[in-house]
Amino acid sequence: MPIASVSHAGPLDVGKPRNQTPRILLVEDNDVRIQTFRAWLAGTEFRLIEASSGGRAKGILRKGMTDGIAGLCLDQDLNEQPVTTADLTLSASDLIDAIIMSLPRSTPVLIHSMNSMRPAEMQRRLETAGFSVTRIRMAALSRQLFAGWLDVVCAEWER
Repeated sequence: MPIASVSHAGPLDVGKPRNQTPRILLVEDNDVRIQTFRAWLAGTEFRLIEASSGGRAKGILRKGMTDGIAGLCLDQDLNEQPVTTADLTLSASDLIDAIIMSLPRSTPVLIHSMNSMRPAEMQRRLETAGFSVTRIRMAALSRQLFAGWLDVVCAEWER
């Protein structure tokens, strides 16, 4: 069973910068999970970009700042490491429009949130916009499943 289907739609499908190391944007506020993703990406061709709050993620998800992002790992609840008081109310659901406006539709998305309600809506909105979305709760996400998702990211990056 494939881990994710790749769809190509939307005006933001543009050429990828081949001279750049592919990056994985991790939107995650839990230190233990951040360390897990760092360990899983160690020794791969990918460079991890970390956004540990909603405000930090919004800062990265701007036109011109997302060049080289090959994949997006997305948590829903982002209140553990607020930088500003506004960060206390931001979640990944608040980032969907910025993701749609700033990332190529060919960028695979992994929603790893443990939240039981909001990720399904995030997935629906992103898929409707043309993104390939895989949703695996962090408790069920293993190194092997993550490596399978990275294979999809790698294949898309090399297209």
